[in-house]
Amino acid sequence: MDKKTKISLLFIFSLLFLVCFFREWKRSETVWIRFMQDASPETAITAEIQTKDDRITTHAFPSVDGNYFLFLPSWTEGKFLSAEGFAVSLPARTLESGICVAIDQEHTLTILTGSEIPSVFLTLEHDLSYISSDKTFSDTGQAFILDADGTNVYAGTLKKIKGRGNTSWEQEKKPYNITLENAASISGYNNRTSEFALVASSDISFLRNRISNEMARAMEAPYMEGECINLYINGSFQGIYEMYQKIAPDSLGIWDLESETEQLNRFQNSISQLTTGTTLDDWNHSITGKWWNYEKNPDNITGGYLLEMDHAGRYADETSGFILASGAYVVSKSPSLLSEAQYQYISSYIQECENAMIPGAANNSGRELSQYIDIPSFAAKYLVEEVSKNIDCSSTSQYFYKDRDGILYAGPVWDYDWAYGVERTQEDIDYLDPEGFSAREVPGTLKWWQLLYYNEEVYHTIVRTYEETLYPYLNQLAQSEFHLWKEEIEKSAVMDYIRWNRSGTSDIEEARDYYNSEADAVLDFLMKRKEFLHREWG
Repeated sequence: MDKKTKISLLFIFSLLFLVCFFREWKRSETVWIRFMQDASPETAITAEIQTKDDRITTHAFPSVDGNYFLFLPSWTEGKFLSAEGFAVSLPARTLESGICVAIDQEHTLTILTGSEIPSVFLTLEHDLSYISSDKTFSDTGQAFILDADGTNVYAGTLKKIKGRGNTSWEQEKKPYNITLENAASISGYNNRTSEFALVASSDISFLRNRISNEMARAMEAPYMEGECINLYINGSFQGIYEMYQKIAPDSLGIWDLESETEQLNRFQNSISQLTTGTTLDDWNHSITGKWWNYEKNPDNITGGYLLEMDHAGRYADETSGFILASGAYVVSKSPSLLSEAQYQYISSYIQECENAMIPGAANNSGRELSQYIDIPSFAAKYLVEEVSKNIDCSSTSQYFYKDRDGILYAGPVWDYDWAYGVERTQEDIDYLDPEGFSAREVPGTLKWWQLLYYNEEVYHTIVRTYEETLYPYLNQLAQSEFHLWKEEIEKSAVMDYIRWNRSGTSDIEEARDYYNSEADAVLDFLMKRKEFLHREWG
């Protein structure tokens, strides 16, 4: 073969390589939209998006007025568009949020792209209606998680998904817990984890939990790392969710006593629940104490414990726990199956903590309150409850933890959808009014905040922390951070509002205005609330 032929062949092979490369590159940079007239409304229009590692399919959503909306992640904007099955051609060759194309003479398809936040795509073994029908049902499948810029951070097995929450579970938009086969590292999280809570609550500003977490962070108090995400299940956009690490010993950095106990008793054939019997209170018949007949205990059972104060009705369905002399219902979230020795230890310890909070109460140990509880974390938790005017502060979603050989800490802060100005008057407290105390006043099964507020050492810590740390931070939050957070999620919030018909219309501008009014109401409450407390404590 002469030199000229070799050069010609090399040119031809190079050209073929470039053609193939360009074809694959264009495919990876194209959103393929297909319209199938004979399909059901829920699957009539689909979009396929090629990523670096996989291909994603999502369905357009038929809105209340019969028009369709295709909700896509932000990183699809600017990609090439290719359409099949439409009566008319697309108005643009590249994807731009807001593109509208006629499907027929009466209906349109509008393409919207969301905020620059992560996207989670879950493909389940069964239809979503299966796990949505019962909170105890679970499913498996595949999970695909992409960062805000479209970078793949997890592609693999979804070990488990099941319902979560209490009042939030009764909503049409359901919350879930998910477990991945392997740990994933997502922006906004400091460490890798495989267990997440996908939070969908009554807070349609999607900002209340973030405000609470950032307050805790400012005070160096316990909180859970989280991020707003776009959630897709079985190709259907489910809306904007808050994705948090699951509250567990490893996410709190404490000893996993539950795993140690299970490992120690791995050869025990079976375990059964033991109780102290029932007691009649104002709510119902409740088992006063619940534990399990493990045969063996670790040498050190002083921690770690993760506890939640909850309603009487919910306590009845929990596997382990106890009731304090004050009437507070304490659920052991970890270990979820307490051994008898663990039950005796932690129930006695928490009762001693409560005794130490009560002025003049008998405390046989002679120890000071600071030898039982971490006062800075309790002061910070009180402040989050008081600033937010959280309606649940004395009844539910109040978490506490104790590590091995350690004292009791308050936190992490959790679940503030019924806070920052909600239309509810309860026990003569108007929760929409930004003035007036709540955490120190509201009656409930958990009386710790009232007791601690009138403890001199705790009170001074509360006031000092507010004036020196939290009040300056709230000023900063109100002036700049809040507006950045709202802008950061606005586009996905608009998609959520249209998806769930929150504004009663599929008009994009009306949905945007509705969202901004919800978010601004939270900010207005917070600005007035921080000044009320500053006048009281300053």
